[in-house]
Amino acid sequence: MTGSEQQPELRQGFKVGGAESDLFQGTADYYRRYRRPYPPEVLAYLVDTFKLDGQGRLLDVGCGTGQVFQGLASRFDEVVAIDADAEMVAAARQTVVEQKLEHVHVRQMLGESVTEELGSFRVATFGASFHWMDRLNVANLVYDRLEKGGGLVVLLYTGIHEEKTAWEAVVCRVLEKWLGQQRRAGGGVYKEGERHEAILARSRFGQAEVHDICVEEDWSIDEIVGFLYSTSYASKGVLGAKCEAFEADLRARLRNLSEAGQFRKEVEYTTIWGRK
Repeated sequence: MTGSEQQPELRQGFKVGGAESDLFQGTADYYRRYRRPYPPEVLAYLVDTFKLDGQGRLLDVGCGTGQVFQGLASRFDEVVAIDADAEMVAAARQTVVEQKLEHVHVRQMLGESVTEELGSFRVATFGASFHWMDRLNVANLVYDRLEKGGGLVVLLYTGIHEEKTAWEAVVCRVLEKWLGQQRRAGGGVYKEGERHEAILARSRFGQAEVHDICVEEDWSIDEIVGFLYSTSYASKGVLGAKCEAFEADLRARLRNLSEAGQFRKEVEYTTIWGRK
């Protein structure tokens, strides 16, 4: 395979195939309503690790609708939040207005387009977004934008696919029934690559630290359905004409597990970071 043939896969990170713009097409409203902000335990770890004191600037890369910056904005003088998706950018700007975060500036931009024009930052965060990028390239670009002692932080959390509970197993079976066993990624498919910490170790950061925090969360059926519609693998765009039947099937099966429609999940939040 030639370099030119490999480039589309590299550019889309863990997404193989489809169009570059279809990954989260039509999900922004669900993303904003059903993707939870990062919990206080995770934010406290970042504040302590990087001694965040309300000064300096944050770069939030792949910001989505603001799940990271809304929790960290008070810890910086200024926040620059970027995302490649126009709908996500519009929703993130709505978050800024509603939460009166006047010092947060949202721009439509690829992580691969980070340049000196953005200035310098104390911290750069990637909230469940790093795997959609050309990670080594982006890590090195961000390295140049960090102040000495600054950090690149990748934030992850366990998804439904690990089937740690009976209700998550039900969700997976319904996904397989309506979408097949291959996990989707917008118009393409999801294909995992090298671990994030290995990428950071190969980058100019030279090494990475990994820290896990477990948080118990309660989920309603509406929240489960809304979360799925916010994803790259079960959005309404991916489901298409199957959407209504998929939702009815899922709701019925979950209701069979819990008449009250309430479920608990232990979520493992993973922070992977490198320091300049």
